[in-house]
Amino acid sequence: MWRFRRARSGTLCIFAAVLLEAARHGMGFGGANLFVVPPTLKESVSQTSTDSSTAATTANLAKNIVGAGVLSLPSGAAKVVDAASSSGVGSHDTIVTALVLLYVVFGALNAYGFYLIGEVCERTGARTYQEAWTKTLGSRFAWMPSAASVICSFTGMVACIAVLGDTASQILTSMGQDMMPKEILVGGISSLVLFPLCLLPSLSPLAFASVLGLLGVTVLSLVMLLRWFDGSYELGGSFYSDAKTTLDLLTKTQAPSAQSPDDLLFQQVCIFAAILSNAFSAHFNAPAIFNELEPQPDLRGSSRLPQLAKVTTMAFALSGFIFWAITMAGVETFGPQADASILNSYSAADPLVAVARVGLGLCVLFEFPLLERCFRQTAVEVLSLPKWVEQHALTVASSIGLSVALAFLPGFGLDKTSALGGALGASLLIYIAPALMALNLSPAKSRQGYPGAATDLREVPGQEALLRGVAGLGSLLGGFGVAESMQV
Repeated sequence: MWRFRRARSGTLCIFAAVLLEAARHGMGFGGANLFVVPPTLKESVSQTSTDSSTAATTANLAKNIVGAGVLSLPSGAAKVVDAASSSGVGSHDTIVTALVLLYVVFGALNAYGFYLIGEVCERTGARTYQEAWTKTLGSRFAWMPSAASVICSFTGMVACIAVLGDTASQILTSMGQDMMPKEILVGGISSLVLFPLCLLPSLSPLAFASVLGLLGVTVLSLVMLLRWFDGSYELGGSFYSDAKTTLDLLTKTQAPSAQSPDDLLFQQVCIFAAILSNAFSAHFNAPAIFNELEPQPDLRGSSRLPQLAKVTTMAFALSGFIFWAITMAGVETFGPQADASILNSYSAADPLVAVARVGLGLCVLFEFPLLERCFRQTAVEVLSLPKWVEQHALTVASSIGLSVALAFLPGFGLDKTSALGGALGASLLIYIAPALMALNLSPAKSRQGYPGAATDLREVPGQEALLRGVAGLGSLLGGFGVAESMQV
């Protein structure tokens, strides 16, 4: 089996040190600099209620970030490492270090965009993403955040269908029942389970699914790390033969690239950036997360921003570490042959991976109705359709059927779905829209009576250049991500 040279503990420790140092200092994203809550203010707040609220909201945000999209990260990262090695960019350790920096930079940019949305909500009094856009940028293009949310939720649905199909097939194979085609399995699950769940008048009973999702992905990361360290999938390992058969079948279906090494590296970096953005995406829910927080005494009076700074830092640091652990375990175990859905690379006979599959399968099963409801409601709003259309059983069936059809479209795997979702939707929600809203957040647009209304964000040294740079980066990532992912 093809393998990278490993730098196990070093890369994980470097990444963990960066993230833990950020969380230890309570760094947020207020203004142009990282925000630290003054000690005098910390002491004046009731620690019990504040810490409880912060912990609950941090867990809620982390559950929003971590999802099925994490499964495509190892494949995307492995292709970047392989392309960089072919281009002679540097040693394996150098390339992995560059990946560490990429994760830290993208994690920080995503957290910064999330914080900016909260700051816009606090200054304008907006309670939804679309309302924040309207109050800062006007109503002319207010449909754009909703359209981006439609794209992100739909690509998330497609990812869930793909994972459900793979997971159900692998579980049956481990039980000696591998004769049923994946399409029939998914059709049965969609008709008998997903359709009734999506028809529920309220999805509040499925709230536990987000907890299950975070636990499932955490267990997955621990299992993958254990299999990386114990060498079960190395030559001579207990699961090497089973995994090698799978990887050989995958390799036979992959045509060699006709691109030059440098062009291939550029393409893979663009695609991976889009996949990474999609994995970190939780920004359409930023106003709801922000409004969960309790206002605390602040230099500006009563503010949620110091709390938001802590919550954002800790949640994105935790999510980033889970993402990195899964990425490195997949990259170092399977190299560029890692499947677009990393669990497909593992042996069906591996008992620990079987546990991870069941947990992740249940997580995705109950995550799908949440995404489908968001997709259906937002699509009806964007298209200005009557409200009754949203609740109609035919609409539910159509949205499920469309996601199933796209999931089984030839050449449209989990990696391409995640890349397109990140490029088309997440780029706007994460980078472009928050930066544009902040740039247009003049004192005149702040809500009446807001203590900091006289402060223009653009007057903070370096802030305007930073915001313009983030908006430009988002535009480039979106354009290149779509263009390059469609060529694969």
